[in-house]
Amino acid sequence: MSRFDNSGQTGSYLFHYNAASKIPVHVQIEEQVKVALALGKLRPGDMLPSIRNVEDTLGVGRMLVRRAYQALQDAALVRITHGRGAVVIGQQHGDGELTARAETLIQRIVGDLRRDGLEPVTFSRILHQRLLEQDARSPRLLCVDSSEVLARELGQQIEQTLGVNVMTYGITRLRRSRKNISEDTQVLVDYYYLPEVRKILAGRTRGIYPIALDYDPSFLERLRSIPLRSAVLLLFYESSLKETGTLLAIDALLDRLKDRLFDVEIKAVEKAGPLERLLRSRYQAIVVSNRVWDAHAETLERTPSKFVRLASRVNRPSLDEVRHRLGFVI
Repeated sequence: MSRFDNSGQTGSYLFHYNAASKIPVHVQIEEQVKVALALGKLRPGDMLPSIRNVEDTLGVGRMLVRRAYQALQDAALVRITHGRGAVVIGQQHGDGELTARAETLIQRIVGDLRRDGLEPVTFSRILHQRLLEQDARSPRLLCVDSSEVLARELGQQIEQTLGVNVMTYGITRLRRSRKNISEDTQVLVDYYYLPEVRKILAGRTRGIYPIALDYDPSFLERLRSIPLRSAVLLLFYESSLKETGTLLAIDALLDRLKDRLFDVEIKAVEKAGPLERLLRSRYQAIVVSNRVWDAHAETLERTPSKFVRLASRVNRPSLDEVRHRLGFVI
């Protein structure tokens, strides 16, 4: 195991590289920084070593070190400084009591392993694999949104951020399957649908956490590329247009696009006529809700120049707050 002491920098820190591990070196470096932040061993203002320093000391490729630092910068945890390394600008939320309990438990387990003649690192690999298998069989997290397609997309974003498996349900399936939700299931739901999900799951689980969404930048860019004052149609199910969450989401979208001066109409798909006829309509773009897209994807995907799916992404600060409350270290 190679290591270096970053004692010449603002924050002293040890990187460890396990060449025998199946975990890529850039992920090892990234995860060690995140854990150090969560435990308070690194704080805003501390400097990480230069990329060249890490490369020379650990004997790994420069591009792999850069990849780790770039991922940390993308997560708003560090800022890369040319020629110096990276300065910590963000702080992983740490729970002091949780950290202390974990450290105590770790020391006790390591002592027990050594007394029993078991090698701790080997045991940790076996334990890690078993926990991953258990998480895959019975995910603790459930992401809920208006449609199956949006819930899946948001669930994938949460999986990538937290590194755990996430079940995904649209609102309709949640109503049908509420009995399958156990008490220890942690539910993450779009703020707009929080009241509805709480009503559906009343008495089923205590862990329901709202998360904020942003409109996907590529979706907004697509709409903003349309000429000023163009006719734009927003297409939803009639039942969705009676939901407060949908109306709030529409208001938020229109506010983001108000400078484009679009001639916007909002219609229920049941009353808008056949989708094929809308292709010949006056609308420059037809923005389709995720629930409608779920039901008519085969037709809508044939004409991406006309039909635009209403795409969202998880708001990272909002997810970080939920992660902190759930005790995840990423």
